[in-house]
Amino acid sequence: MNNKIKTKWTRIVFSTLSILTIVSIMIISLWWSHFNKTMVIKKIILSETKILDSNHYSTLFKEYMGKRTDKIALEQISKILEEHPYIKATRLSKRYPSIIKVEIIEREPIAILQIDPMVLLDKEGYVLPDAGNLNSYNLPIMTNFNPEVSLYPVGKKALSMNVEHCIYWLKQIKENYISLYNNLSEMKMTSDNEMELILSDQPTQIYLGRDHIVKRINTLKKFENMLKPKQLSDFNYLDMRYENQIIAKNRSL
Repeated sequence: MNNKIKTKWTRIVFSTLSILTIVSIMIISLWWSHFNKTMVIKKIILSETKILDSNHYSTLFKEYMGKRTDKIALEQISKILEEHPYIKATRLSKRYPSIIKVEIIEREPIAILQIDPMVLLDKEGYVLPDAGNLNSYNLPIMTNFNPEVSLYPVGKKALSMNVEHCIYWLKQIKENYISLYNNLSEMKMTSDNEMELILSDQPTQIYLGRDHIVKRINTLKKFENMLKPKQLSDFNYLDMRYENQIIAKNRSL
């Protein structure tokens, strides 16, 4: 009798364990299936951008939508994004199970280079193509530079030494003499490789020559401070090509 009871209970325990095992497998399978469905990229959150609309960059992420989160290498995405000419750097992070957060640091245009087609340049001399935004900027125009298109590879630094030098000077002006930068209409390289600035007001022409440009810009700033309440635009031109002097011509009334 005892053996029969033991056998019966053994069968009940075995049956119960079998049922629990099957139910557990079903639950785990359902959970795994649900987990797999949630572990795919469903949303990419972009930081705010000010140079190009964030929607412009959204197309770069299309191929990653629907892919498994754990199969995506953020370093690879960063590398692809940073090939875009307007993107200087990126920071990416995963928000499990289905979100990638992207912070984009853009290249900010500092000047327009007058070649065909015209391009924008940032403060490091990188070439930014017209993305439908060229006319929206009120930037100094750099004129009379070598127009050879191969010197200005999109997304790379300009290869023209004259452009490289002028961008450096323009960066110094923007950082240390913002009133001049905001009033600068044109930055012209003459046929003798001398630097000429043309102001928006009037316009006034400022001849800087080819040497000691930063020093002469600093001298110009001091000169303007001494002029007050007069302004640089009260002169027809300022010639700073001579050591320790500024030749100024008053504007005719």
